[in-house]
Amino acid sequence: MTSFQGTSFKPKALSKVLKKHFNKEQLGEFASLDVSGVSLDSRAVSEGVMFIAYPGHQSDGRQYLQQAVDAGASALVVEKEDLEKFATVKSDVAEFSGVPLIAIENLAQASGDIAARFYGNPTRKMSVTGITGTNGKTSCCYLLAQALEFLNYPTLMLSTIGNGNPTNLQATTNTTPDAVSLQRICAEYLQHKNHYMTMEVSSHGLLQGRVNGVEFTVALFTNLSVDHLDYHGDMESYFQAKRQLFLNKDLKAVVINADDEYGRRLLKDNKIKCQKIAYSQFSKDSAEHHELPTEHWITADNAELSLNGLKADLHTPWGSAKLHSRLLGQFNLSNLMAVAGALGVMLGDSHKWIIALNSANPVPGRMQQFSAAGKPTVVVDYAHTPDALEKALSALKAHCEKGKVWGIFGCGGDRDNSKRSIMGQVVEANADEVIITDDNPRTEKREAIVDMIRQGMKNKDVPYISSRFEAIKYALENASTEDMILVAGKGHEDYQVIGTEKIDYSDLDSVKTLMEVQS
Repeated sequence: MTSFQGTSFKPKALSKVLKKHFNKEQLGEFASLDVSGVSLDSRAVSEGVMFIAYPGHQSDGRQYLQQAVDAGASALVVEKEDLEKFATVKSDVAEFSGVPLIAIENLAQASGDIAARFYGNPTRKMSVTGITGTNGKTSCCYLLAQALEFLNYPTLMLSTIGNGNPTNLQATTNTTPDAVSLQRICAEYLQHKNHYMTMEVSSHGLLQGRVNGVEFTVALFTNLSVDHLDYHGDMESYFQAKRQLFLNKDLKAVVINADDEYGRRLLKDNKIKCQKIAYSQFSKDSAEHHELPTEHWITADNAELSLNGLKADLHTPWGSAKLHSRLLGQFNLSNLMAVAGALGVMLGDSHKWIIALNSANPVPGRMQQFSAAGKPTVVVDYAHTPDALEKALSALKAHCEKGKVWGIFGCGGDRDNSKRSIMGQVVEANADEVIITDDNPRTEKREAIVDMIRQGMKNKDVPYISSRFEAIKYALENASTEDMILVAGKGHEDYQVIGTEKIDYSDLDSVKTLMEVQS
């Protein structure tokens, strides 16, 4: 039996785990072999575990076949084109060091389905909401999970800020877990009576097949703006990666932002066969919307924004309701409408879930506000794209009637550099005072990153303060009590990557220390 955080799973015959790829006759003497687990990591292999080996982004599983055998692996699975490197017999079912060596074509894409079969297709027994887009994924994921738990529906959440129940999140390294870990986590939480799941689905995760084997109930699209072009190459490729989520055959409904040009493309997409629900901060009869082929709309009017949150009259296919949230900023109205769409699809009548939605807390490090007597107001946010920065600064501007808006930001090294000058332009256009600082410079020269940021700015002498702590300190010492300071880029993160070293650092802790506040 395989144990994962105290949860056990029954062994399955190899023929059942590989049912989609081989029949019993093809597997021969190995068909009835017991598999007690599935792993992509040779270090996690124990007696009876099937080891799936293919090249990853950080290591190559094919280099650890013998290590897996020595650890007790019951079977090894490799990419079909790699078989001849490890076996003398040209057959899709061979042997390596006395252990069956199975060859499967396009293995990286097949891994999720293989793991799903071993773990009993856990998402088939869950209501799963997949959330994708450039910005807003984490907020929507967290808001939805909180609302469901408020209604006594235990909910697994998989997100940038952690995996688990929203009140007990475990740190994670990827927005979307690898295909095998994802199925294992789902199976574990299902055994602990979590029949709902809300997860961020990254474009990387979609292209790399990490969500293959997940049966989605609802798919939610927030927006698309410049990001990850170092990986995707161009916006169209980035969009097509996101679009894959909405073509999932198991979907009951999709909830899509009609205020985004790529959202409107999805709403017009004839290949998306399930029910389409559009949400918009504007009237469904506006010029941009009148050609959209959808009858189901979520809109809001009479919106009121304050430093205590936002209020609006919410109109949905499941009835109208009063929205009263602690979230800051106009853009969060879109996030709340998106979550309302997912709740409506799952639960129906708005009166069943509006109190739960209104009760949800903001995500830590997302428009998180700090105030203290005699000091400026500071807002810490994860914004690290041009669109997110513009929205965050606009939100502060709406609340800063007498003072100035300060923008403190940087750009990550060894990542998409096409957005750097755009971010510089956006911050200069929307903030009265600007300070450039380091984000995660990684192995790139900091000065080169700053130069690229300044290329988009009219003022080439915008101050650069390398230390984020010192940048925040400078702003606090030079801002008036009526000013508002946005500290952007890190949000909830408690580290910085400088060179190849990951060091302890938190914007949230820095602000608390400098403002002498407890929360």
